[in-house]
Amino acid sequence: MYITLSFKFNSREEMERFLEFLEKHVKTTYLVTTRLTHVYVQLEGEGKELEDAASLVKKLAGLARQQRHTVQIPLVVLFRDADLARPVPPDVIADALKLKGMPSEVRGGVLETAASYEEVLKTVEALSKIYEETERLPLTPQAKKIVVAYAFARGMPVDKAAEELAATGLLNVGSVISLRNTLEETRRRLYALSQARRRS
Repeated sequence: MYITLSFKFNSREEMERFLEFLEKHVKTTYLVTTRLTHVYVQLEGEGKELEDAASLVKKLAGLARQQRHTVQIPLVVLFRDADLARPVPPDVIADALKLKGMPSEVRGGVLETAASYEEVLKTVEALSKIYEETERLPLTPQAKKIVVAYAFARGMPVDKAAEELAATGLLNVGSVISLRNTLEETRRRLYALSQARRRS
């Protein structure tokens, strides 16, 4: 079975970026034809595999364009492109970007964000290094998520971030450092704190 998709790009750069994404991320057999800034992609495959490939190609075209206020980044693409020291949970990426003032949310296997793809890639790689740093602290997995996102947003070492968060009443400090409230409630308070800080 075959599916043919056509895309119109605004510039040669966008088109080239799309072709790079295709080469890197599409594993199904495909054929590409270009005419000026039009790209025609013919995919070959069966049933679900073909549908998934078509869906990925459409997402990659959107990512190459980046004209909208919100960029939709498939997580599978992001994690393949990022150079990771340690794995990073997708919700931590969204939290870190939000704390930096860039609205972001994970929906299914896609990160929707106001940040550019390059910014997100840099963020993920930085978060991965911070995750490596947290290995020397006795943090619960949930507390680690909050501390890592906060350390990134504030540009500080993880131990200092944990101290600050404990001082604001968001963390319990004992033999293990844990959240004082649920993860959702802690996030809500953290965003409020970061917005207040940005306003002052």
